[in-house]
Amino acid sequence: MPTADGLELEFAMTYAVRTSHPLDPTSGSPWGGRQYWQVSEASLDGPEIKASLAATGIDWMGVGDDGYWRPDVRTQFVTDDGAVILMGYTGLVQQTDRFAKAAETDEPTEWADQYMRLNVRLETAAARYAWLNTSLFVARGLLLETGHIEYQIFRVA
Repeated sequence: MPTADGLELEFAMTYAVRTSHPLDPTSGSPWGGRQYWQVSEASLDGPEIKASLAATGIDWMGVGDDGYWRPDVRTQFVTDDGAVILMGYTGLVQQTDRFAKAAETDEPTEWADQYMRLNVRLETAAARYAWLNTSLFVARGLLLETGHIEYQIFRVA
């Protein structure tokens, strides 16, 4: 998928995630409003990786007055061959009318229904997955149902 002269995005994996146990936003905090979510289920599935969530992750979602939410997520995975993978990401989730309605009524969205983009960092000590440590990753997402999101993660080539 070409994006600029000599710069390409290569599909790396699908990241499926379910969140649960939200807390009320910290509206009025000096650091801005944040909503806490647990990452209760997640998987990574791609041509070179298959992994499942090893333990509950965390999302301190920044709730902006500008119509965007800003995820700040930390998760940990174990691959199907036993390697530990840590993942952290930040990004932007546009709260469009379509996205808000879908989240409220437990419906899916399409890729164009919202601007949901991530900057993903993956790390591991496993030599067979060293490419995770030496690559830059970006993602786009859509809502499958309330609290269930699918991201396509791309490696910047």
